[in-house]
Order: sequence, then C-alpha cells, then structure tokens
Amino acid sequence: MTRYTDERGDPVSTADTEKSVEVSGVEARQGLLGRPVLFVLLAGLALAVVAWAGAEIFGESTDNDAATQVQENAPIAKETPPSGQGTMDNTPATGDPAQTAPADKDPTPQTGSGG
Repeated sequence: MTRYTDERGDPVSTADTEKSVEVSGVEARQGLLGRPVLFVLLAGLALAVVAWAGAEIFGESTDNDAATQVQENAPIAKETPPSGQGTMDNTPATGDPAQTAPADKDPTPQTGSGG
C-alpha cells in the first residue's frame, strides 16, 4: 500500500486522502477578480505611458535634426505649352545631345551561381 506524506514528511492517513469536498466555482478560484485586478492593470498601463513619455522626451532632447535649418524652395511655375499647338515636340535642338531616359534595371545580367 502507498504511504502519503505531507510537506513536513508526516504520514497522511488514507482517510484524509479519500475525502471529497464539494466547492463552488467561486470558492475554487485562486484569486478574485474585480477592483484589485483592475487597479493592477491600470497602474501597469500608467507606468507604461510614463515610460513611453520619458523615452520620447529623452529622444527629442538628444535629436540633432531639430538644430538643422530647413530651407524651403519657392514653387516653380509650370511652363505652358505654346498656344495653338496641341502637342509638344521633345526632340532636341540641332547640335544638342539627346538625353536618355533612366533605366529601371541594371543593364548587366545577374547570374544565379553566386560567383
């Protein structure tokens, strides 16, 4: 037969181990819900907000971007096409070199061998 011992090492009788106790669901909970839990959650949220605000203030105080001056450019007036013409001629004038459009991809082929 198996002998049970409690946390102190004393033997526990089998009569104690075979007892059945009926407990309601509220009594069986390990902790109560309600105001104490709400206070802990609100205090944790408040501490998180205070820590975030402290990090923001510290970050802004050490930020170097605030010291640089921003220069704003005046808006450039758009050129209007000559009146009387429905299309615009994009060919370069005689003697001027033609401009190439920028490429979207690298013109050199890539190999998959990694070498």
